[in-house]
Amino acid sequence: MHSIMRIGVAMALAAIVWVPTHGIRLRAQAQAPAQASAAAAPAAPETWEQYQGAAAETFLKEARVRSMKGLGTGVTLPQKAELLLDGATHFAVFKTIDERKVGITQLSNTAEMNFQDSWQLEVAAYGIDRVIGLKMVPATIERYINNNVGSLQWWVQSRFSEADRRKDNVEPPDRDAWDRVWLKMYLFDQLIANVDRHMNNILITADFDLRLIDHSRSFRTTKELKDPKVFTRFSRELVEGIKKLEYQDLRKKVGKYIMDDQIKAMLIRRDLILKLVNERVAAVGEAKALY
Repeated sequence: MHSIMRIGVAMALAAIVWVPTHGIRLRAQAQAPAQASAAAAPAAPETWEQYQGAAAETFLKEARVRSMKGLGTGVTLPQKAELLLDGATHFAVFKTIDERKVGITQLSNTAEMNFQDSWQLEVAAYGIDRVIGLKMVPATIERYINNNVGSLQWWVQSRFSEADRRKDNVEPPDRDAWDRVWLKMYLFDQLIANVDRHMNNILITADFDLRLIDHSRSFRTTKELKDPKVFTRFSRELVEGIKKLEYQDLRKKVGKYIMDDQIKAMLIRRDLILKLVNERVAAVGEAKALY
């Protein structure tokens, strides 16, 4: 049975054209320098079944590491891993940072209480994506490589980062569809209290969908939404998805990687989002509030 599963994984991976085109990061989570310009012909985007789920997770767990090299110069010091399994190759990002500071930490433009920057939050963010059905965070697992434990994340296809899209003045072909994927990202980031979203960790596919990386500074214990004003419309699918978040289930699925108070704070933020949904529907009607 195990060999059959490995064959199935290899067949699924063989259908993918690997194009490593991650955007340049502002800090060390950089998955890679951008390798595709706006003028380049983009490859067909991966389906979510290819960059998420059992096949991708099994590949990350079982593939042999052929090579490792550093990416970026920031504090997280991620590495790019070349993986090989049953003749199929793919890249991944390995992150080992696990930094926690009690009390107040002064950052470049703000101060934060009980600062955390950890690979474990990368795994938890992927787990939450899978529960709510966001389909934007690439598969991320825990793995030991060279006697170091960290997060190993699927290297996703992308055309460019949001920073490069703006620099090259590339307009999305469908503005309404573009607004919708951004609203999904806003909801996810405020749900998980991600304090490090920026234009270089938003990756854009050939069909102008989003792939989200770098969640090692998420799951803060704030019990408030950072910017509720951005919620003008809501994805029906995500609204139903966040309703699936339950305390005991989350303890089983991500409790190894985030603390109990982080889970409880996220559920409070989830309830605040659902309250906003109800208020918006009451104010403008379901047709305008939901998509």
